Amino acid sequence: MNIFPPRWALVLAAALAYPLSVMAAWPEKPIKMVVPYSAGSLGDTVTRLLADGMRERLGVVVVENKPGAGGNLGTQAVTQAAPDGYTFVVGATNNFVINQYLYKSLRFDPLKALDPVTVLVEVPSVVFVNSQTGVRGLADLTALAKANAGKFNYGSSGAGTMPHVTGELINKALGLGFVHVPFKGSPEVMTALLSNEVQMYVVGPAVGLPYVKTGKLRALAVSGSARLAVLPETPTFQEVGLGKVKAGNWWGVAAPRHTPRDIVNRFHAALRDALMQPAMQARLQEMGMTPVGSTPDATSRRLNEEARYWQGALQGMGISLD
Repeated sequence: MNIFPPRWALVLAAALAYPLSVMAAWPEKPIKMVVPYSAGSLGDTVTRLLADGMRERLGVVVVENKPGAGGNLGTQAVTQAAPDGYTFVVGATNNFVINQYLYKSLRFDPLKALDPVTVLVEVPSVVFVNSQTGVRGLADLTALAKANAGKFNYGSSGAGTMPHVTGELINKALGLGFVHVPFKGSPEVMTALLSNEVQMYVVGPAVGLPYVKTGKLRALAVSGSARLAVLPETPTFQEVGLGKVKAGNWWGVAAPRHTPRDIVNRFHAALRDALMQPAMQARLQEMGMTPVGSTPDATSRRLNEEARYWQGALQGMGISLD
């Protein structure tokens, strides 16, 4: 009798043992978190705060900015990375549930090419305008736009991003006739807004709040069911007649598809631990964001539900990009 196992059994045992040994040792080198937007953007700021908070638990966590094409370039790079637990993407709503229905030339579906880790934060949308316009409310903005048809613009941090999609929803709901001007990232949009190159930007509160305080910008409305503590005088979308406009953004984390689930769970635990620290929560709330930290399974369910919504919504708006 042959007391030795067949060759196929040895090969199988080795294959099974390899990922287990990798998981046990993980992490053995720096972990990279790719932000598909410019340095200084909202997602970049949140990621760097979290990276600092995770270093004690995971060692070196590096943040790499890879902007372009509404976040598609950086997101695609992560889909092509090795699923070994050393590369993750920190993206916005559009990177996970919108762009696959918006870009005809997109060569990947984030729902199929990535494994969700968590939704980090919820970010309400605020309608910011340049104070030079003299606008103090949405009624003023509508009247000014109609009196100067085709002369005003709204900016975004890239075609297909939530500032673009939400801006266009508001543009159509109010009949503003604003022209969309995409930029490389949020810092570039703010420069254009402050110089009055664009007159409106719909983005998270933290981006425009410092300039509201100095009087350079005005906040006209905020998405969500309640006013923000950091902008108590700014009415909600519902208060100004925009209740049907789906707005607000969130930032989430995902790994390349087939990343070992044990690593995904351990990375999620480190993220959530950093996210739920009192100092971190206070900092995020100062920026008008709500920490979430959802589980991988809950995140997956949410992404699939929202993707179905946006697929239909974009078809209804007739927005598509090459």
